Amino acid sequence: MKIQTDIKASDAITVIHQAFKRYETDPQPSSALNETEQTIQNEMNRGTKLFGVYDNEVLIAVVKCVLKEEYIYFSRLSVLPENQVKGVATKLINFVEDYSLENNRFVSTCKVRKSEEGNIALYSKLGYEIVNE
Repeated sequence: MKIQTDIKASDAITVIHQAFKRYETDPQPSSALNETEQTIQNEMNRGTKLFGVYDNEVLIAVVKCVLKEEYIYFSRLSVLPENQVKGVATKLINFVEDYSLENNRFVSTCKVRKSEEGNIALYSKLGYEIVNE
């Protein structure tokens, strides 16, 4: 597996939609399903970075990151369903944290659905704390 920083919006949207597809029947479907290649490209034009994990030249995970004044905010951490629970998300979060430190941001934040106990457990294992619900 290899992490790359030059992810295209067109590739990212495919992974995001596949990873968030399970939310389409939720009472509150994820807004990730409304994103398009253009909305992601617009974010990138405003400074959002996309990082991705490739396995055998296939993009299997992506994350969006924005450097704020005092912290980094990451969102849409997306791993293709068939690659989940294999350490891919952890590898990507570690990369985001390294990128944050390289840019003198010593705090990283994200938002997670309260119902996503598995995701919350992952973030807790990595040292994240719930600061707001």
